[in-house]
Amino acid sequence: MRRAAPSSVIHIVRVSHLVCAALVVIWVGNPAVAPAPVAAQTRERAEALRQAVREVEREQVVREAIRAADRYLHTWNTRDPMAWAGSLHFPHVRPGVGAFSLTHTPEEYARGVNFERTIATGWHRSQWDSYEVFQVGPTKAHVAGHYSRYNIDGEQIRTTLITYIVTKQGDHWGIQSRFAAGRADIPETRRVDSATAAVAAVEAYVAALNDPSDTDAWAATLNYPHVRLADGTVELWATAEDYVQGSQGGRLRAWTRTRLDWAEPVQVGGAGVNVAVRYSRLNRAGETLSGYEAVYLVTNRDGHVGIQARSSFAP
Repeated sequence: MRRAAPSSVIHIVRVSHLVCAALVVIWVGNPAVAPAPVAAQTRERAEALRQAVREVEREQVVREAIRAADRYLHTWNTRDPMAWAGSLHFPHVRPGVGAFSLTHTPEEYARGVNFERTIATGWHRSQWDSYEVFQVGPTKAHVAGHYSRYNIDGEQIRTTLITYIVTKQGDHWGIQSRFAAGRADIPETRRVDSATAAVAAVEAYVAALNDPSDTDAWAATLNYPHVRLADGTVELWATAEDYVQGSQGGRLRAWTRTRLDWAEPVQVGGAGVNVAVRYSRLNRAGETLSGYEAVYLVTNRDGHVGIQARSSFAP
């Protein structure tokens, strides 16, 4: 978890003064002795200022994402379905190896909540073990959360890994989706095998993506129902046929190829692996047009290892 430090603000003030000082030189200096080096310094300092502003904006998003995650767990502990639903954004979805679907309103979501079933397991409260904001955009953040459930005696009865997709709707930040990796207490050998298989699944997806003539092969790298969160939208395809016949086959647009820059498992659980990735879009000449970060939930569904859900910062 990262928190904004006072030094960030101080840095902005200092850079601002430097930029102002450089502008004074340009206005009052002798043009004959104030050549390109001063202009170059001004550009460098202006870029430093812009970078400092971007860092402050990033820290603001991180703080909002952490607040949203805390609000989510706090309202869960109230045992009030509508209060808990108030920490979410809609349409909402929790993809995983089990059955899931989109819910469109807080009221619809609250009707499906059964606290009595959870209480029957011995649950008394839930508590964070850790959380980390690992990817950030202007209106979205990905938070790797690790929480545990405890009984009334304070004994841990379950420990779980989930990545929370936190989004901004209007002026409010909330949980739009939860990518469920499952139990955290799995053997190390299984953890290593699952992580390796998940990265291979991501690589297979990108390889299939680069052959636009074979959308069936592309669709076969995914698990269904399949979820995609991007560009402020939440999409769900129930089957591979729905996926192929939908808008996905025409998403190449101005780019022709995708390069996987890196893929790193951030959560490896008993029900799936959340993989942080960065990829780039290339044109026909192989030149990089743009780059994006994303998180993919990889699951083993009915014996098929594939991508169950994706959340990216790409348009």
